[in-house]
Amino acid sequence: MTERKAVFYGQVELIPGIVCDGYVLDDDTAVMSERGTAELLGMNHKALQGMATTGIPKRLKPFIDKDFIMATTLVKVTAKGSPYEGRKIIVYNSHIIESLMRAYTMALGNKVLQKNQMHIGLRCVLLLSALVRTALEASIKQACGLSPKIQQTAQKNYIDAVKLIKDFGFTCTAGDDIAIKKDISQFLNVPESTLNSFLRKHKSDIQPIRLNSATMISAERSYFVSLFRW
Repeated sequence: MTERKAVFYGQVELIPGIVCDGYVLDDDTAVMSERGTAELLGMNHKALQGMATTGIPKRLKPFIDKDFIMATTLVKVTAKGSPYEGRKIIVYNSHIIESLMRAYTMALGNKVLQKNQMHIGLRCVLLLSALVRTALEASIKQACGLSPKIQQTAQKNYIDAVKLIKDFGFTCTAGDDIAIKKDISQFLNVPESTLNSFLRKHKSDIQPIRLNSATMISAERSYFVSLFRW
């Protein structure tokens, strides 16, 4: 079997602040690194590795094609600029990534995800919504002879898609775009201790800020609480 090579490298930023390693192989297949895929989906890297080893979790199987195989592809990186140039890495193609997004989205809608998986389902809902809108926008602009800025468009659409969660009943106690931890834990139906653990693990991606006195008063809070902007 011919060894595939990753001949082009780039940093993909579909979500503002979340940068994932992307590659194009010598057969023109677009892929993401294993770590990049995990970061895009908001998954723990080891959890994704486990899926590749043991297969799709039972909770996801009803929402994924029966012939789906969580196949990993080992490629040699020859692309200039990649931190893994000259090494072999595991990558996933767009079909696998999209299938996982769809499965988590459907599982979230059917309320079968475990509490520690719900944030992945929500991330996938927002991603799919943003990417569909981005594809439509890019196709129209390209047909009109323009050169669409895909990543910038995707980022904007992702931010806009966050508004969708309000349709699911999410409310921000401290303002239109500011949520305290209690808001989030109630919406996801998880204990604040679980949310705190998640925020600690992802502290490099989610930056807490402090409420100023005016916002604290308006939110009827008498103490500082950690929060983040959606």
